[in-house]
Amino acid sequence: MADVAIDLRSDLMTVPTDEMWEAMRAAELGWATYGEDDSVNRLEAAGAALLGHEAAVWVPTCGMANLAALSVHAEPGQGVVLEAAAHILTSEGMAISELAGLEPFAVWAADGRLDPARVEEELVQQRAAVLALENTHTRAGGTVLGVEETSALVAVARRHGARVHLDGARLANAAVALGVEPRALASEVDSVALSLNKGLSAPFGTILAGSQAFIDSARRRLLQLGGATMHRAGIAAAAGLVALETMWDRLAEDHRRARELGEGLSAIDGLRLDPERVETNIVLVDVTPSGWEPPGFVEALARHGVRALERDGSRIRLVTHRLIDDEAIERAIAAAAAVAQETTAAAG
Repeated sequence: MADVAIDLRSDLMTVPTDEMWEAMRAAELGWATYGEDDSVNRLEAAGAALLGHEAAVWVPTCGMANLAALSVHAEPGQGVVLEAAAHILTSEGMAISELAGLEPFAVWAADGRLDPARVEEELVQQRAAVLALENTHTRAGGTVLGVEETSALVAVARRHGARVHLDGARLANAAVALGVEPRALASEVDSVALSLNKGLSAPFGTILAGSQAFIDSARRRLLQLGGATMHRAGIAAAAGLVALETMWDRLAEDHRRARELGEGLSAIDGLRLDPERVETNIVLVDVTPSGWEPPGFVEALARHGVRALERDGSRIRLVTHRLIDDEAIERAIAAAAAVAQETTAAAG
């Protein structure tokens, strides 16, 4: 196998910048559990302001933040309405039911953008306590939920007494794609989780924001989950501050390269996608017209020095990020063209 130099599996493949490493080394650490770590305190204040909320708490992972938020908003046995392919349902170990004891009610949306009428129907029928949104929607291909769309869904939830949680792991991408401040997409919901890794390149960590009362409850829940007693959290928080201050605007470059990647792949015989549907930094490609199944195509790409991820029974996923430059996009397109031209027999 060729040395793998182009990793398009996820924007989680980013690494901290030199400035982040310097900030981590220079961080004056305190006992964050007792509010004595300056980096954590400043990051939480900055995150709350950025997202348009009263308060925030630093959490090790977005999955933990989502779980804490849902378990604060609802009691065991209550229901949560969310999109059928939402990350909370597909990629977080079903903690929503296994740990929080909540019942998920799935509403399908091909592009990840929930229809308010269908959501209202489900909220009423199931008497659900929470509506969970995702922006951008990972499995739909990084699709963006706009300001008006978010407001309409929040209004539906409010009419029926439901809380709204926003899984905004890639909310930074959504805000940049729409050209709006993140608070425009987050201030109306009851809680929002924003990943500091992924495209923002911090080593790890998430900001969970909401009202002061919500954050107080979330801290207690995080204590139970083991996320409120992470010592030396200031190391990661220091990098998170740099991420918020320096990495936001550059996400537009990831989006541009994703569109160029989509355009290049769409011109290859045997690969099927609509490049107009590439909204942020995720590209989904149907490889089955070429005679390949996704696992075989992914393996063949790796032999050409490109790593991708199997998405489902017909598609693979490629995600642009800070470590992917223009040359890498060209090489990835060339590798995909070479694989698509190989015979079905070669796929094994």
